[in-house]
Amino acid sequence: MDISSIGILRIEFWKAPDEAFLPRNVVAAGIDHSISWLEAKATHGGGPLMRKYGRRVLYCKKDVLVWLSENFRPIAHTSELAIVNK
Repeated sequence: MDISSIGILRIEFWKAPDEAFLPRNVVAAGIDHSISWLEAKATHGGGPLMRKYGRRVLYCKKDVLVWLSENFRPIAHTSELAIVNK
């Protein structure tokens, strides 16, 4: 996937209403991860909640935003990461 396609998908993610159900490629672009990363998280856990309809996987944007807020924290500088990771 080229950079312009990713940019279009990222815009689609952020413009979608919070209640929207989005496919994996849109969510991956929106949270700046790869599709394969989301697939691995769907298999092993640790990613945003998803819903499966037959073979199709969809993510509710609201669930993705909750996951983002729970898994990413603001830091003032990178030296804070060493304190948290000990």
